[in-house]
Amino acid sequence: MRKRERFVSCLDLGTNKICMVIARTAADGQPEIMGVGHAPAEGLHRGTVVDLSRASEAIRQAAQEAEAGAEVAADWVTLGIAGEHIQSYNCHGAITIEGKNSEVTCADVDQVLLAARSLPMPPSREVIHVLPQEYLLDGRGCIQNPVGLMGTRLDAHVHVVTAESALLQNLVGAVNQAQMRVKKMILQHIASAEATLTKDEKELGAAVIDIGAGTTNIAVFTRNSLRFTATVPVGGMHFTRDLAIGLRTPIEHAERIKIERGSARLEGIAEDETIDVPSVGTGEPRPMMRRFACEILHQRAVELLELAAEQLARSGTRPELMAGAVLTGGGGTLDGMAALGESILGVPVRLGFPASVRGLPGELGHPAFASAVGLALLCVQPTELLAARAARAAHSSWIVNRILSWVGG
Repeated sequence: MRKRERFVSCLDLGTNKICMVIARTAADGQPEIMGVGHAPAEGLHRGTVVDLSRASEAIRQAAQEAEAGAEVAADWVTLGIAGEHIQSYNCHGAITIEGKNSEVTCADVDQVLLAARSLPMPPSREVIHVLPQEYLLDGRGCIQNPVGLMGTRLDAHVHVVTAESALLQNLVGAVNQAQMRVKKMILQHIASAEATLTKDEKELGAAVIDIGAGTTNIAVFTRNSLRFTATVPVGGMHFTRDLAIGLRTPIEHAERIKIERGSARLEGIAEDETIDVPSVGTGEPRPMMRRFACEILHQRAVELLELAAEQLARSGTRPELMAGAVLTGGGGTLDGMAALGESILGVPVRLGFPASVRGLPGELGHPAFASAVGLALLCVQPTELLAARAARAAHSSWIVNRILSWVGG
């Protein structure tokens, strides 16, 4: 077995699949994927545990496959979290600098981040992230790191991410039952952005729309900071179910038709083009118009993209998306989604593939694995967005402290 301290283990829990990635920092400082494991997402639904035993078995299955490839045990994991229970806010905090010579210290930064996250919140929710957007010193903004600067008042604009405590505990319980412990949690929206956005896109302004099986995660970056996150309760499985109902075919065949013959655009589809549709039960396959199937997918795609457009309008960042939007996730690969997205969102849209990483298996180069790859990148080379000081300010909640105590035990 290899030395464990050189490795990080990341667990991405989706509606359809569980993915474990074990990575390390190579000798030249670059991230390197060492092991990957997959398993069907049994016992999970839209990022939450619905059957603890089945979920833990699926997690253990993915972990064992990744451990075999990396030749190292995955004792501690970073857990990617998402789901409709996630809520986020942009908040502001301010403190007076009272130290020697009015110099900003690390303790001052911790204090202003704590002040910024002190929003009224029910006891059933926990703070997961406090992510700095901008600091101001005596009213002067655009400061990324105020430590060492002189001033009398320090302000911080932050993005606060919260989640339901009970659902987090259920996720931790499933990981523990799979014989691992949770080291930290990262919002999957951030991971998807890390894997698919370029540095210029984060600076100029871009939205990541990660279309998973059960939900769609949205994250907006401008000026290299996270400005907005949201979750839309529609994903790729809704496309498949619509198709299964409309074509009267089993789910697995509807999924195959969607992938192989489906399209979100209707232009160029001949009126007389047919597809063979298996019947439910023992009936023979029936020929049906391909255009009819694509009309079903088109309608659902329009609904999803309009919901995404509503979220972007609510965020107030729509005029700042100079670099447009990036579609990723398995649902983003449906033919015609990018073109339809441009017409509905009103910005340039491209398909987002995970960043090239050394040792990345071919299957992980698909948009469906963007969040898994992003988690590995963030664990091996944490960005300024997930700086240690921000993490300390966020992780004062009971559930995270309990997790850290398990890790240190």
